[in-house]
Amino acid sequence: MGHYGNELAKEATKNKEKIYIKNIPKSQIVQQATQQSIEKWQTQWGQTTKGLITKQFLPNIKERLRKRIQLTPNLTAIVTVHGKTKDYLHRFRIIDSSECPCGTGNQTVEHLIYECPKLQRERERERERERERERERSPNKKHSKTRYLAEGKK
Repeated sequence: MGHYGNELAKEATKNKEKIYIKNIPKSQIVQQATQQSIEKWQTQWGQTTKGLITKQFLPNIKERLRKRIQLTPNLTAIVTVHGKTKDYLHRFRIIDSSECPCGTGNQTVEHLIYECPKLQRERERERERERERERERSPNKKHSKTRYLAEGKK
């Protein structure tokens, strides 16, 4: 038994079939393989029941890969809901209460990002910075991240 390609060629010549060989650039093969991999990843990401908060921040794999996000331990902890919020610490019985010091709810990642009145000024500053970055990148396009930050949680 030889190589599979050689075996196919031998079989084709026995049956008097013509064999056409098309030279495909390596870059095209890599591009197709990458695209297929991203599509498969997106399908799996869409079907999993894990990482629901992370999905809120990063719903689209292709868009996420285009963005240059500096991953830090704090960012990773927040988007995976493993940050040291009171809700997280309370879940593991490290502290007695998960209530946020603002007094308007439990101190969850979602609360801190979207609702906590103590962080309202920081949210507004971040939205303005993101709008400015967006204007610099593309004055005529609205990107989903900018729209999402500018409009807040729906």
